[in-house]
Amino acid sequence: MQTKILVLRKNRLLIGLFLLIAAALLVFLLSRISEPSSSNNNPNRGSSGNVNSGSAYDHSSQDVVSHGTSDRTVENFYQSDATYRAGVYTCGISLNDTVLSLEVVLDKDHINSIRLINLEESVATMYPLVEPALNALAEQLTGGVIPEDVVLSEDTKYTQLLLMEVINQTLAKAAIE
Repeated sequence: MQTKILVLRKNRLLIGLFLLIAAALLVFLLSRISEPSSSNNNPNRGSSGNVNSGSAYDHSSQDVVSHGTSDRTVENFYQSDATYRAGVYTCGISLNDTVLSLEVVLDKDHINSIRLINLEESVATMYPLVEPALNALAEQLTGGVIPEDVVLSEDTKYTQLLLMEVINQTLAKAAIE
């Protein structure tokens, strides 16, 4: 058995490499197009450690519980003086390589709680203002202050601005139109 040597011409090798890169790029673009994208008008698409909401990580879930309404249907219940659809809603916040989940629990007209679900100790150490800034916002919002009237602290103003953008995105998911 003799050894066979395969000789490729340079132009065929370059054409094959080009086609391989084009196919990989096409697959990447198709996967990006097929994602639900709400970040086209997202002003905080920066990088380098800022708190950014990542549209690829926006997940929402609704846990609607019907409490024995006798005459009214669930639709009528939510349409009468309701601001939100009751439930648990989450939205992702990207901090460099870590994605945090912001959870907002709502009644039909009140914000019950706002918290970060998966805040690791290392992330809390690297970004020490995130947790106190969110706690200050949550205290106001669960106390009945509407999002437009929230007072931002001078110490954590920019962190709170970014957190409020994510909270507003989450509330928009639950809003009754």
